[in-house]
Amino acid sequence: MNSVTLTAKAVRCSLLAAAATSVALSGLAFAEDAAEEKVERIQVTGSRIKQVDMETVSPVTVINAADIAMTGEKTVADVLNNSAINSFGSWRGTSGYGAGASSTSSVNLRGLGASATLVLLDGRRMPGTSSSSGSVADTSSIPMAIVERIEILRDGASAVYGSDAVAGVVNIITKKNFDGVQLDYSAELPSIDGGDANRFSIATGYNTDKGNITLTYEYYGTDAVMDRDIWNMDDPTYNAYSSFSSVPNYQTASGWGSNQEICSETENVVADEYGRCLYSYGAVTKLFGDVTRNSLLSNFNYEITDNLEFRGRASASLADTETRYAGTPVSTNIPTMSKDNIYNPTGEDITQIRMRSVQLGERDTLTETNNFDILAGLVGYIEVGNGLDWEANVQHSTSTTNSFNYNLVNDNLIQQGIDSEQYDIFNTTNMSYEDWNQQMTDLYRSAAHTGVYQGKFESTQIDGLVSTLIMEKDDFSLAMVAGAEYEMIDFKQTSDPESAAGIISGGSGGDDVDATRDRTAGYLELQMGLPANFEVSAAVRYERYEQEGSLTGATGEVVNSSTFDAVVPKFGLSWRPVDSLLLRASYGDSFRAPNMGEMFSSQSLSFEDSVDNLWCNTPGNVDPTYCNPNNQHKTWFGGNPDLEAEEGNSFTLGGVWNVTDDWNLEVSYYSITYDNKIESVSVDDILRDELREGSSPYVTRGPDGKIEYIESGVRNISTVETSGLDFVTAYNLETGLGDFNFKVDVSHVLDFKKQDDAESEMIDYAGVTDTPDWRGNFVASWSFDDYQAAWTTVYIGSQSAEYYRELSDWDGYEDYASYFKHNVQFAYNHSLNGSITVGVNNLFDAEAPNYYDYADYRDVNVGLYDVIGRTYYVRISQRF
Repeated sequence: MNSVTLTAKAVRCSLLAAAATSVALSGLAFAEDAAEEKVERIQVTGSRIKQVDMETVSPVTVINAADIAMTGEKTVADVLNNSAINSFGSWRGTSGYGAGASSTSSVNLRGLGASATLVLLDGRRMPGTSSSSGSVADTSSIPMAIVERIEILRDGASAVYGSDAVAGVVNIITKKNFDGVQLDYSAELPSIDGGDANRFSIATGYNTDKGNITLTYEYYGTDAVMDRDIWNMDDPTYNAYSSFSSVPNYQTASGWGSNQEICSETENVVADEYGRCLYSYGAVTKLFGDVTRNSLLSNFNYEITDNLEFRGRASASLADTETRYAGTPVSTNIPTMSKDNIYNPTGEDITQIRMRSVQLGERDTLTETNNFDILAGLVGYIEVGNGLDWEANVQHSTSTTNSFNYNLVNDNLIQQGIDSEQYDIFNTTNMSYEDWNQQMTDLYRSAAHTGVYQGKFESTQIDGLVSTLIMEKDDFSLAMVAGAEYEMIDFKQTSDPESAAGIISGGSGGDDVDATRDRTAGYLELQMGLPANFEVSAAVRYERYEQEGSLTGATGEVVNSSTFDAVVPKFGLSWRPVDSLLLRASYGDSFRAPNMGEMFSSQSLSFEDSVDNLWCNTPGNVDPTYCNPNNQHKTWFGGNPDLEAEEGNSFTLGGVWNVTDDWNLEVSYYSITYDNKIESVSVDDILRDELREGSSPYVTRGPDGKIEYIESGVRNISTVETSGLDFVTAYNLETGLGDFNFKVDVSHVLDFKKQDDAESEMIDYAGVTDTPDWRGNFVASWSFDDYQAAWTTVYIGSQSAEYYRELSDWDGYEDYASYFKHNVQFAYNHSLNGSITVGVNNLFDAEAPNYYDYADYRDVNVGLYDVIGRTYYVRISQRF
């Protein structure tokens, strides 16, 4: 990298070339007498008006192709996750999550949630995933081979791009105007078992004097990573076991029991002091699944006349993800056994039987995700006044998800089998182990169920804009752009009827949605150049959402409709007192309407891990299994038709200074207020609120005080306020031994305050566990003739668990030490127009910090830290 990415000298030429064809750009000046203007003005994320420079009133980080290559990461999602402004990490698909979520990834700027970050592909919204009801784009679905650069707008931009651009905008710019053929192959080999990845791509392009067409194909495949290869299960403190076991446990009025002889012969089980046989589920689960993805992208443009161009884009992404969770716990409706049953070993009524269908097989899930997108548009120029650029587009996108959840269990059929007295599940007749195991297999097979989830998100958008330079005289200029958008969305997700009825264990069903949404928007943006190198920008946008959906509740199916609209402004001011220094400030309001799933999802059942500190901390209450942090609680999720729209505002202040031709500095302050924020409230948060307040309307407890079920879901919380500083500096050093480039990129969160409701206390989470207040990256690179090398360091600051220790009155939560991950790579460009790169990510095999002071299952934030460890990779590129 030759400079600060905001200055983006390294990508300036590619931007100028792309300005003529980028789908993101507004109309082009085709007239010959405007040729020089076309070279001087480019478009940068954050404004639809073409600029005379890369720096604008809004801070933008540019990650160019060279930067991406130096990260050594295998997906766009991984590149974005390492960004310093992805403050608290972001979602990475892991096994055990329904609705296709285990096969997706997202980005979470400023820690405000993935739904507050707008992701664009060539300046246009990416289709959302069905697991997020269309509100969050899957950043792992973008093939690396098509990425020219990534631009990250670091302030709110609802007035420019519309709803969802609350925390910022990620704009992924694809390759265009490519001529020839390029082949790329890469392979990754982690030092652990599993996680091997292979990527192959072929890019072709053809140019004529009238236009260009490019076609890129990419294959990507990665092997699963097993939990047993990541977590320290051999540690004597490891206690992540479940009482839902392959050897059934029973409870009567006298206590717990199981067949200890069978327990001693069964794999992955241990006996406890209460007479139960506990199951080690982590021994068989996949942390990350097997992934196979095939992607295609084509960009094309054709000059119809001197003042009219046709342009388009077509893309497809077909992915299969195979995840695995442990054999099904029969837990949705826990079985019982009468004292009169001939196979009852106690002579008492058995009030619950905790059993797991391991004999049937693990819960394997195949998720098929298919995304299709096609865009066609006309871009023109009219010689009126100073010239009028215009464009009109139509875009259709479809995203479908099909999930097949194998080896689930029908609870009713299990209970019927027990009541039929055909199955001696506790082996009271002293069968051989093989005969007992076969009988259990037969029982589970008689109740086996394959859960099916289907989701489809379909969008059709028509939009257009006009832009012009209204006036330019001496030191004064005025440019404007105005546009309108209309989008029609259909979203539907369904699960199989048995899962929806709540009689299936092992999956999540019932969160069905059938909804439509119409979005209408109009916007105006002005940019004024003033004497003394001042520049003022203003934008305003009106956006209206009309949506309707049906949900199933206690009274049956109910149809709800709602309308949300808002007018949101944005203002900016910049001043360049000298050529090398730019000072800037911006303010904007933000607005986000609830998505269709948040409002219209029917009730669904899940089982969530959490520790019930209210019960477990009460003197006299002793149950190590129930009080294990991995104990699962029955949890109901559902939509909330009474949600209100989110509102907020953001303010940024800072400057960019080119100290010398080789040294650049950028400092920015940001402050964001986010009101009525919609959150899917986690079980952990509900139980912490209950502990703090003494009770909770969302938690139902039984006569023994233990949790019977929790009612979670989405709701408007009162306020989130956050502020912080971004600092970037880069230095270039040219010597006789090669060119050296150094860059530091740091983000510091000054505060991150959340208030659950108007009566609750405002709590500052900055620097608390999983909300680091420091993140940064350091890059040192060297190039000499045909050789290059790079060293990258990823930094995540220390975090304190004191807040959670005090809240739970438990000392088991660990503070996090500062984390450093070092990556190194070497590259050679050979004379046959190709290159070879080898590298190691996480060179020193840095270990991520753990949640607790003992070993546990999935006790690291995998969305924030690297748990794969040292990884070797090679990339080969050849161009013809």
